[in-house]
Amino acid sequence: MTGARAAGALLLWLTATGSAHAGTPRSVAVLEYRAGVTVAAGIGEHLAALLQGATSLRVVGPDEARRRLAGHADGLVARCGGEAACLAEIGRRLGTDEVVLIGLSQLGDLIVAMQRIDSANGRVEGRIAESLARDREPDEEALTDLLRRLMPPDDFVRYGTVRVRSDVPGAMVLVDGRPAGQTPLADLRVLAPRKVNVRVEKSGYAPFQATLDVLPGTVAEVAPELPPEAAAPSWYKRWWVWAIVGGVAAGTATAVAFTRGGDSSVNLVINPPMR
Repeated sequence: MTGARAAGALLLWLTATGSAHAGTPRSVAVLEYRAGVTVAAGIGEHLAALLQGATSLRVVGPDEARRRLAGHADGLVARCGGEAACLAEIGRRLGTDEVVLIGLSQLGDLIVAMQRIDSANGRVEGRIAESLARDREPDEEALTDLLRRLMPPDDFVRYGTVRVRSDVPGAMVLVDGRPAGQTPLADLRVLAPRKVNVRVEKSGYAPFQATLDVLPGTVAEVAPELPPEAAAPSWYKRWWVWAIVGGVAAGTATAVAFTRGGDSSVNLVINPPMR
């Protein structure tokens, strides 16, 4: 049997159909079915690690699936006989949104058939098959190519989280200069890796600004303190008023031109009183 025909036969074992699952990040269980194959022993874990590293998905690898199902994962997959509804039930038991099933057979070349199954309804959302050389282990480039062909392109856009915690309610939060909402603010999901400028401001308070390094799959958190701005003093408490008054009391003409703190430049000339 040729590699292409074997791949088609294995895809029939892996049954069909497909709709995109909403909600991000999704959780995915990577499971294996081996039709007498002994090569590529770590392919399932390898694919799970690549998927975890290249996407923002939450991934349950084959070893973790075996642990959660008390060592019965492989037997349950085999008993499903390729029925998508049965495999979806395994996904539900694992608490994942999807199952990525890797089917391996060896008819001359190593045949790798993969499909995505929606755990909620048992529908197949995508499937591929590839014939690989049996005399060497699949390398990272080949496995990454399989994943990129199987999974939606948006899965490979990675995200991180910006978290702003402030004790001042109603403060405006700006991310890279754009309003993101007011405190208290829900976590913000942003493309990663990247640097993000965060500014928090409210009338009557000193603003806060910081640049955060946001990495994929991580939370960058800031807890800005917004101290109240110093209240503007009454006119008779301003230091330049008393400088003027002192000049008037001395009976001389006084010219003042200065800037202090937040006060604008002031130019005043006060003539002495008439005698």
